[in-house]
Amino acid sequence: MWNNRGGEDIAVFKVFAFLKRNETLSHDDYRAGHIGYHSGHSRRMKGMRGYLVNVWANQELADTIGPLHDDIAWNAPPDFTDEWDGFPEVWFDSAETWRGSSEPEPTRAMKGGLAVDPDRTPQDATTLFDPVPGRPGEFRSRHVRVEEHPLVPVERPERKLTKLVQFFRRNPALPDAAFRTALLTGHAALATRLRGLHGYTVNFRDPDEDAAITDFYPADDWRFTDEGRAWRRAFTSLWDGCAELWFDDLDAFAAARADPALAPGLDAMERHLFEAVWWIEVDESVVVMPNRDPAPAFYYR
Repeated sequence: MWNNRGGEDIAVFKVFAFLKRNETLSHDDYRAGHIGYHSGHSRRMKGMRGYLVNVWANQELADTIGPLHDDIAWNAPPDFTDEWDGFPEVWFDSAETWRGSSEPEPTRAMKGGLAVDPDRTPQDATTLFDPVPGRPGEFRSRHVRVEEHPLVPVERPERKLTKLVQFFRRNPALPDAAFRTALLTGHAALATRLRGLHGYTVNFRDPDEDAAITDFYPADDWRFTDEGRAWRRAFTSLWDGCAELWFDDLDAFAAARADPALAPGLDAMERHLFEAVWWIEVDESVVVMPNRDPAPAFYYR
């Protein structure tokens, strides 16, 4: 869900796509290739309502916020960022809109007028992303549909913000419904009071692991093979959701999270709610600003 300016909840279809770089590229090469070229094409997907690309930062959070890190993170999967270099997140009005988003639209002005761009689909996927051995033209990705709850709308000043993603795995002693309610009410009542917070969104992973790929990729795609499913499940089983938080910088985040008026309550709730929780700093590129109002009747980005 998201909440528009009038306060009405609007159902949307939101997808994360965790992507590993081609081994011929460095992490920074991947960043340049994804943001500099690939996103310029994929931003034109039909019906897109928003498009961000998150690339993990070139510094470990444990090295930048000091002892606080061990107070707020535990049981993190080893080498979590070895599994991916970036994850785009995209918004569409519905599953049907998402599944039809590859349909080309006339967006290029040519001699005969507006036409479908013959160069619309970039031919860089298997050289930018991790290719599937023995299956030419296919690449690995972990597409995950998430249910979002934007609890503090993101307010972006005209400068780069620091973005953190708090991944979490539910305490198995808690039923899923009770866990979600406690996170969105009791925990959020404190988390949304963090000083200097520019935005706060909670996302729950859809337990249907095919929700984001059914009818989006062909039925014979590698992602639907036993190997592809097992590879995706090994990653998605590590986490049940994540929160996205925006601050001016890491110092502002550290000061807010260590605030003695909030930290004891957050610490206690998180020890109760999470079997595992860990934080990743990401560099966020806003490719298409999420449009939280009803879609206009004309082409927009």
